[in-house]
Amino acid sequence: MGLGTLNVWIHDKGDPCKISDETWFVAVTYCSGVPVEWCGTTYAGMEAKCGHIEIEIPPGCYVVFAWQILIVPGAPPPFNIIITFSHFSLVMVECDCKACVHLYNPTPRQSIGRAGDVGRSLVEKGGVPREEAERLAEAVRAVLEHLPKTAQDVALEQLLEGARRKLEPRR
Repeated sequence: MGLGTLNVWIHDKGDPCKISDETWFVAVTYCSGVPVEWCGTTYAGMEAKCGHIEIEIPPGCYVVFAWQILIVPGAPPPFNIIITFSHFSLVMVECDCKACVHLYNPTPRQSIGRAGDVGRSLVEKGGVPREEAERLAEAVRAVLEHLPKTAQDVALEQLLEGARRKLEPRR
């Protein structure tokens, strides 16, 4: 028939070496971020029980990601809804072949820490006033003080520190 089979595996939020046993929702999009639509099927919001879904899809180059929505009973809006996103993955699906994607979940420190980096980047591009980016970075630092570091966080910090040292001018 020519369709490909895409297996999506979503890793556990607490232990990235394990597959999640929770329900997630998966989207398969074009590189533009628009969900794939073909033959009456929209490939977005598909339920992945126990961190896995197998999808029959036309051949192509796609971006795949997953999310969860958690409702916190009794919490006031907007704190009553928490959305967790996996990382995004690029995948090539070929005719009559199987493709496999593993989606990693960033730790809370990794997710929050990126906000400060994005703010600084937008200042450099001229899109955000420096004062606003500095306020964002300070808020991020304040929140990070209350979050424990996982082994993944420590490993990433060490990797980034090594990269920074390589970029420093030699004295």
